[in-house]
Amino acid sequence: MRRDSLASMSEYMEVAPKWNNESADESRCSIFRVPLALAGGNAQASRPRIVSIGPYHHGEPPLQMLQEHKRTYLQTMLDQTQPHGVGFEDLINKVASKVEIIRQCYSEITKCFSGPDLVKMMVVDGCFIIQFLRQIAGVIRMDPPLNNSYVLNSVARDLLRLENQVPYFVLEDLFETTNVPKGTRSLANLAFKFFISFDAGPGFVLERQINIKGVHLLDSFRLSLIAQGQQDNPVEKSSYCRLIRSASELRRVGIGFKQGQASSFLGIKFDSERRTVRIPQIAIDDDLNCILPNMVAFEQCRGQKDGHITAYAVFMGCLIHTADDVQRLRDRKVISNHGMSNQDVAHFFGDICKDATIDILKTYLASHFSFLNESFKYEQAHLCWAQLLNAFHDNPWSALSGLAVIVTLVGIIQTMYTVLQYYHPK
Repeated sequence: MRRDSLASMSEYMEVAPKWNNESADESRCSIFRVPLALAGGNAQASRPRIVSIGPYHHGEPPLQMLQEHKRTYLQTMLDQTQPHGVGFEDLINKVASKVEIIRQCYSEITKCFSGPDLVKMMVVDGCFIIQFLRQIAGVIRMDPPLNNSYVLNSVARDLLRLENQVPYFVLEDLFETTNVPKGTRSLANLAFKFFISFDAGPGFVLERQINIKGVHLLDSFRLSLIAQGQQDNPVEKSSYCRLIRSASELRRVGIGFKQGQASSFLGIKFDSERRTVRIPQIAIDDDLNCILPNMVAFEQCRGQKDGHITAYAVFMGCLIHTADDVQRLRDRKVISNHGMSNQDVAHFFGDICKDATIDILKTYLASHFSFLNESFKYEQAHLCWAQLLNAFHDNPWSALSGLAVIVTLVGIIQTMYTVLQYYHPK
């Protein structure tokens, strides 16, 4: 048995990995298979619904409808570039020179695709994305099937799913190669036009950072939400920071909520003088249900130090425990939920960071967590007194009766103590 076990273990150790990409460069690895615990408690949020991009879901039967249209998009692009001397061979050569770097960007091994197959995939998918961005920006005509609103919205969301990404440098190389004659639009400009097409309410106003460039489209969208100069705001006084209370609990101790104004929904402010949390309005709809979990999953998988999206999601998850919390924030115009009940919104924020890890003390909201915790302690200490005053205001005779009972009890205890002292002076 020992010999057989040893042989079996030796064979096990010699087997090449099938899934984890051991050659992935830590600094480059940015496109991940999402663990079940992340992406809002449901890894399905990171999987495409209508079109596959990159190797993870390539060839899956439910995603074949648009696969043929990718060929049409590529041919349309070549029809525009070939008169200027740019053909299919130029695209292949541009991508083929970086095929090993491309493999390092994926956390899961891509050896099931040969070099030529991976290059072809990058060219076809990359050109599809570029043509899609050009259509969104109005540079070229919107042709079927993307002139159908359902297909258009589904493709747009699929391009921002973490498992459905290609490296941004691939898009840059293909764009620069096919941008003939040189147009006034840059790839970053086209991407920005795409980002602002997501209408999620007045609180979802993107910072106008045209030249933002992430490691892929999802990361670029994430970075466009982070205001310039918005840095982490760590709290040095304590080595531990409690999660804050729910909106209902904070309101009971006099901490209020108001709709804030900021360049994006991340711009939460705490007014310590007025004991008010100002939160930009955010629309809870199908777009946010897709994009927010994917951004959180990306920050978690990559271990982002600037985990702004995760910090925001944790903050909102703390405020929202029940449907009543959602209604309270809706009343203050902090939340507008489209097609979702208050209970659904509560579940959404409750699930999105259920297993996420984050050091609150190192986030841009660290001081807000600290202030709210301190304010809660201070206000809670005065809550009993406030309740007594409220009781007196509502029914002074009942309050006076309660106060008389307390005084009587104190008098009885004091009398008993005096008697005991007389008989037992020691």
